Amino acid sequence: MASLSESRANWFKQSDVILGIGVIAILVMLIIPLPGFVLDILIVVSLASGLLVLLTALSTKEPSDFSVFPNLLLITTLYRLALNVSTTRQILAQGSSFNSHIIDAFGTFVVGGGTGLGKYVIGFIIFLILVIVQIVVITRGATRIAEVAARFTLDGLPGKQMAIDTELSSGNITEEEAKARRKKIQREVDFYGAMDGASKFVQGDVRAGLIITAINLIGGMIIGMAIRGDSFVSALETYSRLTIGDGLVSQIPALLTTTATGMIVTRAGSEKELANEFAEQLFRNSKILYVVAGSLIGASIIPGLPFLTLVVFGFMFAYFAYAIDKSRKETLAEIEKKEIESKFEKKPDYYKELRTDPIEVELGLNLVPLVDSNQGGVLLDQISNLRRRFAIDTGLVIPPVRILDNLELDPNQYTIKIHGVIVGESKIRSDKLMALDSGKRQTEPIAGDEFIEPTFGYKAKWIDPDLKIEAENKGYTVVDPSTVLVTHLKELIATHAASLLGREEVKSLIEHVRSTHPTLVSEIEERKIGLGLIQQVLQNLLKEGIAIKSLPTILESIANNEPKSKDPYFLSETVRQAISRQITNDYLSSDGKLHVITFDPKVTDRLAKGIVPDPIEGNSISIQPDYYQKLLEAVAREYNKFHSEGKFPIFVVNRTIRLPLSYMLAKEFPPRNFAVLAVEEIHSSVKTVMDGVISFGQTETYKPSRNYEEM
Repeated sequence: MASLSESRANWFKQSDVILGIGVIAILVMLIIPLPGFVLDILIVVSLASGLLVLLTALSTKEPSDFSVFPNLLLITTLYRLALNVSTTRQILAQGSSFNSHIIDAFGTFVVGGGTGLGKYVIGFIIFLILVIVQIVVITRGATRIAEVAARFTLDGLPGKQMAIDTELSSGNITEEEAKARRKKIQREVDFYGAMDGASKFVQGDVRAGLIITAINLIGGMIIGMAIRGDSFVSALETYSRLTIGDGLVSQIPALLTTTATGMIVTRAGSEKELANEFAEQLFRNSKILYVVAGSLIGASIIPGLPFLTLVVFGFMFAYFAYAIDKSRKETLAEIEKKEIESKFEKKPDYYKELRTDPIEVELGLNLVPLVDSNQGGVLLDQISNLRRRFAIDTGLVIPPVRILDNLELDPNQYTIKIHGVIVGESKIRSDKLMALDSGKRQTEPIAGDEFIEPTFGYKAKWIDPDLKIEAENKGYTVVDPSTVLVTHLKELIATHAASLLGREEVKSLIEHVRSTHPTLVSEIEERKIGLGLIQQVLQNLLKEGIAIKSLPTILESIANNEPKSKDPYFLSETVRQAISRQITNDYLSSDGKLHVITFDPKVTDRLAKGIVPDPIEGNSISIQPDYYQKLLEAVAREYNKFHSEGKFPIFVVNRTIRLPLSYMLAKEFPPRNFAVLAVEEIHSSVKTVMDGVISFGQTETYKPSRNYEEM
């Protein structure tokens, strides 16, 4: 039996059940006559709910915090109308014998002044004034506020969403915070949209109440005189009192709810409760309070005005102003005391001024639409895809890219910064498309503005979007301006990938490996292989364009060879041999073969003899200037030949001179436009084709690589 009682109690406690029963009860009120004492209880509920809604609206900081208000508004409106119908039925049916104490008390209180029929006329006039204020001022104002708030909320939605996307792309907020903010904005839009419609119900409720009041009075007098045989005066006294009382108990909750409607939709942008905002904003300026106090005291000497009242209120405002001044002085003194103490306790902290974002993209004014999705901007999505693709291809998770607008830039200019230093910049047209002439096929002229593509230096033109199909038919590659910027950004990130890999990033990568290779990570920690050593090895790989996505294999190689030497350059070479299959696979041509350039044995012998220790690069090659010049001429010949044939230059030497030769050539040629492999790194299963040999049998004038158009 106890368990049965508990189950029933839990069933009745369910809010959805209670709400359903309440709605059904409201419908019952429209059909079944209710006795006076029941109506008194329902009237008290109506008055209490109106007061509760108003006080809740006053204490709400943000409108969306009271998101149930539109639904509550509809339910309370239906409840008041049902209650009004029930009371009207009883008033018309019972007349003077109607026994609702609350309605009788309200009616008697309002018509209490005056004598005879005059008091009923006065009471009815007061009631009409209350209704007119409700309809003309409060209801109409609340409805208009709801309409304007809904419109401006919808108009401001794109800007708020763009601000969230910008902060997310810059790394100021996480994906979870962005979702929470988007959800909050959506709640605000839904709330104001619902309020715009719900406010119309309030307006209709007031008008319906006025009509019901007229029916009570006119219908009651007709019934009283025609059916019950009451005199005109008796019928007027009875039904005026009951009508006014019924109208008041209906209109007062409606007045409270309507006021709450206006309050809740005007709370946009508030961060505190209304009472606190009143206190802070009305009583924060003591000078104004002193002026008010002086004005009241001065007015007290005017003949005919209440002297005592004006003087009391004048001194009250003067006391408020004095208390505010005193509180402000105490606060300032406390702040000065803390500042003085802080000067002696700790030194100023300027480290926060040193913070720079790893990657920044600054946009000129005309390029801002590229990040606005409502204007067709796709830059944020492309950067997000770039970060994901870069992590998949290289194994390096690059930090979030912060996007800023910079009014000091040319309107069509953008700059790319890495660790606060500009590494690339260009000018693009946000309203145009770029038609790229790669030079690989003959292209016909097309109308547009001349432009040099910033990533590879190809000739291009900015064309109108309407000419896209024509340009593609003429052999041009057509891309949008966001793609131009993202391609440039991708190339610069790849070039400076090593500088983006810090110890924190290394630690995050190792923690990721721990989930699949816990034993390996535990061994590295037990042997105290430092993050700095691992970082240097990974940076050496990234400098030469080698992906670090096979991180477990890399860490195993470091762990296996670290007892032999702690030299990061030695460990880098052993790692390269451990991931040789990956390295050679990345450099395979479309025919599945590895096309390479070898060195004459005499050249490699000379280079090997010139190897000297270098504290920065591990080892370097020291040779005579004339021999160095001849070597560069020979390398340049094969370099140009491979690029002209559309092949990637791959130089192959023994592992003794691979690293110092790679660093030497990187000073003259773009690091990511060639590769230097060791013979030992080429897997036996790879088909290798020797397409060139570095020798001094032929010579040609060498030109610095920085002027190559092939780049």
